[in-house]
Amino acid sequence: MAKMKLAENTFTLIPEGVTIFKVMEVDESKYEDYGKLKVVLQTSRGEKHYEQFAFKKKNGDINEGALKAWSYFARVCLNNFQVEEIDTQDIVGCYIQATVKHETYEYKTGEKAGQEGTAVRLNDYNSASGFGKSSKVVEDDIEEEDKDDLDDLDELDDL
Repeated sequence: MAKMKLAENTFTLIPEGVTIFKVMEVDESKYEDYGKLKVVLQTSRGEKHYEQFAFKKKNGDINEGALKAWSYFARVCLNNFQVEEIDTQDIVGCYIQATVKHETYEYKTGEKAGQEGTAVRLNDYNSASGFGKSSKVVEDDIEEEDKDDLDDLDELDDL
């Protein structure tokens, strides 16, 4: 029997809740022909999410909703709501906080027709300055003498 290295499984569903993402890439390769942009976002754990913006409708008209969504997204990434025009690459390296929600749907066509799938949706964008660190302190990490100091502070609060 031969040993064979398996491919790395990199797909994970990003958990629901508030998450900070870094903009890793803006793919504009389909912009000229189809009016589409794809933004690659990544969490601190390396999970990837793709936000896609389609600026042209099937009939060739401008998709105002997508333009407004992109404009808001870009301004939040840049933390600049006064900007009128940007290069799409200006947001690469920026951080954005969003609320992750899962939506289930049913495949309508293809091999998976009739099966259920889950889509990840981002809402409630906010600017972020980095991935940040948790502000929670685990009680086990506090040394004994520091616990005594905290108890003293609690007693002062009672006065």
